[in-house]
Amino acid sequence: MKAFAIRSGIWLLLGLFFISGCKMLFGPDKKGDFQLSSELILGGSTYYIWGYYYEDSEYYRFPHEKDQVPDIINQEYRVIGRDGQRSEPGFKTPGESNGFALIGEFESLDEAREFYRDYDRVEEGLQFEVDSDTVKLYQVWIQKSSLGNYAKLLVTGIEYRQTEQGAPINEVQVEYIYQSNGSRDFPN
Repeated sequence: MKAFAIRSGIWLLLGLFFISGCKMLFGPDKKGDFQLSSELILGGSTYYIWGYYYEDSEYYRFPHEKDQVPDIINQEYRVIGRDGQRSEPGFKTPGESNGFALIGEFESLDEAREFYRDYDRVEEGLQFEVDSDTVKLYQVWIQKSSLGNYAKLLVTGIEYRQTEQGAPINEVQVEYIYQSNGSRDFPN
């Protein structure tokens, strides 16, 4: 009976490990991509936006009392021009600490990707802002998270569209490499 209980316990632990995924053992994803929309979503009586949290490699609602505060959201900038109102993307760190530093702007994805790939260490003296300026295609940013860790971001796509109600919104596609231990060096 005791052997059965031990085997059952081992199977239970293995099952929990596989259900929770390998992130418990290996930590967050070190690289990948995510998409951030500026669309506000009505949830009950309040609006929220989806953001990304590097430590869990997951999306969370912001603001939302039961969700983790994300590291990054798309805080749009409304711009009024001759053609009317449009929505431009911008990065914001909802935790209101550290932020973003623009380190490169390029004419093509190939140029941006080469710089992004070769940039392997966060240099001293970068000025991090909680809110970025307007985010543009083929920019490379460094983000310092609220935990003091660094993420290298490459803007690979921006899409402009309208909600069903006709409000302009945008979506920004980002590739990232995340250094989860506070080091200034990025893994390759």
